Amino acid sequence: GASIYVVLHAFASGGAAVTGVEAISNGVTAFRKPEWRNARTTLVIMGSLLGVLFFGLSYLSTKIRPVPYEEGVPTVISQIGEGVFGRGLLWGLLQAGTVLILIMAANTSFADFPRLASFHAGDNFMPKQLTKRGHRLVFSNGIIFLAVSASVLLVVTGAKVDRLIPLYAIGVFTSFTMSQAGMARHHLREREKGWRSGLLINGTGAVMTLVVAVVILVTKFTHGAWVIVLLVPLMVWGLARLNK
Repeated sequence: GASIYVVLHAFASGGAAVTGVEAISNGVTAFRKPEWRNARTTLVIMGSLLGVLFFGLSYLSTKIRPVPYEEGVPTVISQIGEGVFGRGLLWGLLQAGTVLILIMAANTSFADFPRLASFHAGDNFMPKQLTKRGHRLVFSNGIIFLAVSASVLLVVTGAKVDRLIPLYAIGVFTSFTMSQAGMARHHLREREKGWRSGLLINGTGAVMTLVVAVVILVTKFTHGAWVIVLLVPLMVWGLARLNK
């Protein structure tokens, strides 16, 4: 039983590594025409790179056997890089590349959330101010709201990564499950051309992401996931009241 729990705990931690690809589907309208084809190509490239990096690091970790430190220094990736390259120029470039990737990952939220918030505001589920574009033609109110919320969250959690990741992962995979289930329902209702294959893809996706969400919730519950369980119903109630 303990071994199964350890495997599920690692599975939940690794699940957060595959998030971020949703930014492509949410921002299809930002691509050049034909938007759907360019977005699909970008998503395939992004998924392929993610797969190579993920499985490559997994393979190297079985050979080098890095040990995670409680304080996160040195990181597992740093240990693998040192084992492969030594502490030279290539190791330094690996560290710098990791920092740049993390900066880009943080920027994803600021590019994505304001656009999604404007959609909700347009449907009267969030304040109308979130639909306004600023001088740089971005949804500046959404950016300001996200920046303030992120700052408060950093202070409350003490900027501890192990406290922040469960909040992020639960929210992401719950959203994945709802969107996939919504598409499956759409296929069943509309029954357009190719709806059976679409139903199979989206139905499978809904089940898989639901399993990940449940595993993360159970294994990370005491690490902060309980906050999401408490907050999400309150937020849904608040948005529904705002809509009325």
